[in-house]
Amino acid sequence: MRDYATADFYKDVDLVDDPHAYFDFLRAQGPVTRLPHRNVVAVTGYEETVQVMLDTEHFSSINAVTGPMTDLPFTPQGDDIAAELEAARPKIAFADQIVTESGTRHAKLRSVIGSLFTPSRLKALEPSLYATADSLIDEFAADGKVDLVRQYGGPYATLVIADLLGIPAKGRAAFRVLLEGAVPAQIDGSPEDLKHNPLVGLGKHMFRYIAWRRFLNHPAVLPVRRLLGADTEKKDILTTLALAKFPDGTSPTLVDLTAMAAFLFGAGQDTTNRLLANAFRIIAIRPDIQAQLRADPKRIPNFLEEVLRYDGSVKSGGRICTRTTELGGVEIKAGTTILMSHMAANRDPRRFDNPAQFDMDRPRAKEHLAFGRGAHTCIGAPLARREVAVSIERLLARMGNIRLSPAHHGAGDALRFDYEPTYILRALRHLHLEFDPIADPG
Repeated sequence: MRDYATADFYKDVDLVDDPHAYFDFLRAQGPVTRLPHRNVVAVTGYEETVQVMLDTEHFSSINAVTGPMTDLPFTPQGDDIAAELEAARPKIAFADQIVTESGTRHAKLRSVIGSLFTPSRLKALEPSLYATADSLIDEFAADGKVDLVRQYGGPYATLVIADLLGIPAKGRAAFRVLLEGAVPAQIDGSPEDLKHNPLVGLGKHMFRYIAWRRFLNHPAVLPVRRLLGADTEKKDILTTLALAKFPDGTSPTLVDLTAMAAFLFGAGQDTTNRLLANAFRIIAIRPDIQAQLRADPKRIPNFLEEVLRYDGSVKSGGRICTRTTELGGVEIKAGTTILMSHMAANRDPRRFDNPAQFDMDRPRAKEHLAFGRGAHTCIGAPLARREVAVSIERLLARMGNIRLSPAHHGAGDALRFDYEPTYILRALRHLHLEFDPIADPG
């Protein structure tokens, strides 16, 4: 049996298959527990996790992506490193991403991204969600089998974000290739590996799109375009993003906009894809649940909330203590890394009865922390919910008797699944399903 007392969450690949058992072990030591490696304190309790998410005075999200895997460019000393940490931000990997920013800077960036997720914009995107789902299902509907992660979930989430941002059709194939099989924060990767990910390639594409639209709408260029008969009043979504202003009237830099757009692709694609796979793993294993969802599709939203609680796509996030404080009866010194686990908090028995049991009718299931709390609550949560709900609806409508492929996943007590070696996501590499094709009435 694995010795969890000496395990290294950030390096031990054998923790990937069943992180729940590891988090249960940690929680049994207390909701806040010091780990044996890397100056890390793990927070596994629900209330304590909420406290960390809300407390920006003592905990910074500057290491939200990397956790402790990138060394600080200074040695923390004393009980307050907040100012020194902010000054070191340019030297810390991924510290320029919206998910790692804080305070006024974070609020300004979020205001720009928020304009993409208004209720009216999401409503306008709804027909595209269905059309994209059906076009991808058409590619394998007659086969009676599919790797849901590679053939549907990844491409679907990529194309939806492309629609949201208005990426031209000719650029979408390149985005699908860049994101296929990408793994963030790989457990067996080096600190250098963390710096090489598809966001770099995506960023180059987005920079060109946004820079070109800024140029076309420059005050010196607009009159020339009008003389040439161009419609300068009509603006696509990328143009709206390129010309966006912060609340104080200043303009984001091209680097700001590029980073935000690339992050939307990286984060939105991966988390949605993995959530969908986790949902269909349950649907394939539980024919009773599959039958209930087919009989009453209105139950899909409740099912999805319980999936988010029970086995959501986000396993953990990083924080760093900026001012010495106490949490859950444990003193945490400034400079300590926080392993903040959404997944562990969502199975805290102090908050959810029988947390290891999947209950589609669970009271208060929506209180899960899959999308976070506070300033860094996932801004794309409404879109993610609709993407997955629409996908479940259409896949169930086109695929009958969905079951796991025994050739790939085994059967009975010998079921096996292969997860990506990442400490951030609960990410199936593949989900091989077999099904009975259902003729599309449309």
